[in-house]
Amino acid sequence: MSGLELFGIAVVVALAAGVQSISGFGFALLSVPLMTLFVEPQIAVVVSTALGIVSTSYQAIRDRADADAVMAKRLVLASACGMPFGLVAFVDLSQDILRAVLGVVILAVTILLGKGFTLKRESVRHEWIIGIISGVLATSLSTNGPPLAFLMHARKIEPDRFRATINRVFAVVGIGSFVLFCLAGKVTADALRASVIALPTLVLALKVGLVLRPRVNAEAFRVLVLVLLAISGISAIAGAVF
Repeated sequence: MSGLELFGIAVVVALAAGVQSISGFGFALLSVPLMTLFVEPQIAVVVSTALGIVSTSYQAIRDRADADAVMAKRLVLASACGMPFGLVAFVDLSQDILRAVLGVVILAVTILLGKGFTLKRESVRHEWIIGIISGVLATSLSTNGPPLAFLMHARKIEPDRFRATINRVFAVVGIGSFVLFCLAGKVTADALRASVIALPTLVLALKVGLVLRPRVNAEAFRVLVLVLLAISGISAIAGAVF
């Protein structure tokens, strides 16, 4: 892996970490598609997962008082059920097909949310279904955020609770995903090297994002979530096509 590739990855990680620290999600949504400009998709997924653990774990601990512990627990357990299926897809299926399907689904749910779709009843069944889907995406494309963001946005959960809960889920699922990648032999020396080199930029961008976070009010936060979902859908489709 060349110096230019490593530099590109570090810049991408900084951008994604800054956005994620403000919105609560979006690290993998931004980092994986952009990193594929420099490295192959499977390396991008592993690097995103490894660095995502650092970012989300720090935020989960920092914001633990605001988290919905019961919801987070259900989503983690449901994600664990879906993760083995995602790993099979990661190893055996075309990444382009997976990205294309993901992109179409994300754009569809973004339109629904933009039109005011809500989940007025906090059904446990919804959490299990969304959690399983998120787990499949965690180990196949490292983009398990959209289903969780959809659930919380549709329930109109306030920003602090949104960020704290989703990061708690991300941290636990990220660790599980990385362990599965190790067992599957997908954690390469290049992926580890890129993760270590990009780590300082992640920490710096995370700090900057946390400083900016209080300036984002509830309405701006909801708009930011919709924008991130739309960008992730478009980038997934573009990555599959091009």
